[in-house]
Amino acid sequence: GHQAAPRRRRRGAAVRLQATRTEWYRKVKRIGGDRAVFQVTIQKPMGVKIESFPEDSKYKGMGISMVVEGGNADKLNRSVCIDDGPGMWVLEGDQVLGVDGEDVEEASIERVVEIAQNNGRDDITLTLLRDTRNGPIKVVMMPEGQMETVRRGARLSSAAEYARGGELKYGCIDGWCGTCWHRERTTNGVFKPCCDVLTADWDNVVPMVLTPKPERVGDAAFLKPDRL
Repeated sequence: GHQAAPRRRRRGAAVRLQATRTEWYRKVKRIGGDRAVFQVTIQKPMGVKIESFPEDSKYKGMGISMVVEGGNADKLNRSVCIDDGPGMWVLEGDQVLGVDGEDVEEASIERVVEIAQNNGRDDITLTLLRDTRNGPIKVVMMPEGQMETVRRGARLSSAAEYARGGELKYGCIDGWCGTCWHRERTTNGVFKPCCDVLTADWDNVVPMVLTPKPERVGDAAFLKPDRL
């Protein structure tokens, strides 16, 4: 269901310096060039859907297919991605490697449920593996804090439209008018939903947190590449 009251960000979070990319990267262990392993501890019930990857998938075993809005994994994600809480967060597509320290790469989903139900605690620790260059990207639209998971190659406008609950009408096609510009929190870069596509450049260990930033004409001129 849709939350009636928009969540207000804690004032302290707005004042504090946002986590830098380096700090985000320290939250995970890298395997090879584009895979990150990390742990998350989630209160029960977790509020995630875990499914086996399809036969023809390049991923083996099982992964997170859905983070339920308003559930405990979603609350963890909001704490980490919006309020700069400690630790990592859960993304659709993350492969589940372990549950409470037990290797489940070859295990059944039933085994995961069994461990979770019988661990004698109020929380569960998952070991997850993320494909940082090909997996989807978590886009957070501020100030509402609406989250959407967007696949690579999708236009950023699809996330912005989802967060706003309707199609966005931008008055330009090349992104230079400035009306659709968004400022990204961790990198401080400008993203233009009307024309930007999410490519492998973005490391999805970091959520993409965007705030609308209509630029003054002067700024827009300043940020334009020199046109000779």
